[in-house]
Amino acid sequence: MLREIEQSLLADDPKFGSTVAGDHVFGGDGAPGITLRGLAIAVVGLVMLVGGVALAQQSLWFIALSVVGFLVMFGAGVWMLRGGGASSADRIIKRRPGRERSNDPSSMASKMEENFRRRFEER
Repeated sequence: MLREIEQSLLADDPKFGSTVAGDHVFGGDGAPGITLRGLAIAVVGLVMLVGGVALAQQSLWFIALSVVGFLVMFGAGVWMLRGGGASSADRIIKRRPGRERSNDPSSMASKMEENFRRRFEER
């Protein structure tokens, strides 16, 4: 839905599109995204963080474990934002150009899309 909005804005104002278009376009092939590998690393970091906090009363070394867990989570997030070397098969959030639109009038997405179009037609 956001991609369609972006395309319509670029079609309406090509001068604006030429100034903001670049490698950072939402949903491009080389764009960063959430990967299964990055998500798994973030979950491991979360487990280390929670485990370190839960076991901090046993020994102060577990505080170091929680700090390392936080750094692992942070690193996984940065890695995913920078691309992470993910293949197209590994992506959870990826571009789907051939996605069919739902013609079901009761679906939430179609209602939101209809309301959006109605607002633009009123202006």
